[in-house]
Amino acid sequence: MSDNKKALSEEKLSMAESSTQMNELDKQLAQWQSAYKDATPSVDTDALIKETKSARFKLKLKGAVDLVLGLAVSMWCLTLVLFEPLSTYQFLLFIVLTPIPAAFGAWGYWVRQKQWKVQTLDVQSMLAFKQNQLKQQLHYWKISLYGCLALWCGLLALAVFNVLMFNAFTLWGTQLLINSVVVFIVYRRYKKLAADLPSALAKIDDMK
Repeated sequence: MSDNKKALSEEKLSMAESSTQMNELDKQLAQWQSAYKDATPSVDTDALIKETKSARFKLKLKGAVDLVLGLAVSMWCLTLVLFEPLSTYQFLLFIVLTPIPAAFGAWGYWVRQKQWKVQTLDVQSMLAFKQNQLKQQLHYWKISLYGCLALWCGLLALAVFNVLMFNAFTLWGTQLLINSVVVFIVYRRYKKLAADLPSALAKIDDMK
């Protein structure tokens, strides 16, 4: 009997120690979970869904504006080619410039269309959508900058020709100045987006 009591006592002691160890492990696990939650930013799903829907609408609107403006500028250039008395040099220059705005508008629409058609079925895909949107936005403004510079160079050549041949300094100087302002604005926009992109992507990565 004495041996049985001793064995039972040792078994109870062992169970008590095991229970204590389990409680300590549970407490440690709870602390780890709490620390993980504190370190992990919470994602407001409803707000993220609204932002995604708003971003899709803006992409569609911007794509339509790009396409319409591009076609309008190309039509204006084509009108000059067909109905204005241009010199051979001016005629060739406008022939070259005419398709550029329409092509750029179509490209802008295509880029934005690819973005708004991306499926966003869960939080991770919506966050990936936001990251891709930021990258594509920077790419769009980079190409826009190159396009504006190309058009500015064409306008500069046309302005120099008209100033030298027809002494039309005021008209072409004003147009060149206006387009220089446009190029500067596009450049500043591109540089700002390029500077902000790493931190914006890192912020989204922290939410994943």
